[in-house]
Amino acid sequence: MKSVIIIDDEEDARVLLLEYLAAYPDYEVIGQAENGLAAVSLINALRPDLIFLDIQMPGLNGFEVLVRLEELPQVVFSTAFDQYALKAFEVHALDYLLKPYGKKRFENTMLRLQVMTEKLLPLAEKLLAQAEKFPNKVILQKGNRSLLIEVATITHIEAFGDYSKVYLAHGDKLLSTNGISALQKKLNPKNFKRIHRSYLVNLPWVTELRKVDRYYYLLLRNEQQLKVSESYLPEVRKFLL
Repeated sequence: MKSVIIIDDEEDARVLLLEYLAAYPDYEVIGQAENGLAAVSLINALRPDLIFLDIQMPGLNGFEVLVRLEELPQVVFSTAFDQYALKAFEVHALDYLLKPYGKKRFENTMLRLQVMTEKLLPLAEKLLAQAEKFPNKVILQKGNRSLLIEVATITHIEAFGDYSKVYLAHGDKLLSTNGISALQKKLNPKNFKRIHRSYLVNLPWVTELRKVDRYYYLLLRNEQQLKVSESYLPEVRKFLL
């Protein structure tokens, strides 16, 4: 059973989706919202598998809702305006329902849902990047879930083959599908510094540079300890001054 939330400021549109979804017993509607702010609160509270998200709404539009979520569900955008649909398709990311739509168009969308999950990530990352030069959230993986994580909660990042392990202040360790160098480019260089070929550290979490025998380590506020490579040591001394 997949859980569904419907977000649309038009009651008729919500009623129509409820009617169409009634033909799919594997999908259960667990909530509805009629504006962007209510949508963010409801989605973050209920963590649905799928949302039908109107783009033009009071408060926040559909794209603004997307980047404020804590976890990315499957998304089908709906709009009465082609320019919004075109924006969604700039990265060939999602299906959308162009209002007014009929039952056959809805059925085609339901068929496509099985291949949409992975396509959402490029659009979400693009929207985060558009919001500001260095976004305050990044998309990380926990199992088959995609989470939007506050950058300020990241203590450090470790290279992990073509991917990266991202360590959080509360102890969680998540996976980024970006390599460490690619991830570094997305983060504010004033805060995130390379201290080793395999480590990138968030400076606000650093408390001390300490020498142990002949090696140097950075100590973090959460008592983690990271080795500084000899080649990065001069630069580390500079940014810690």
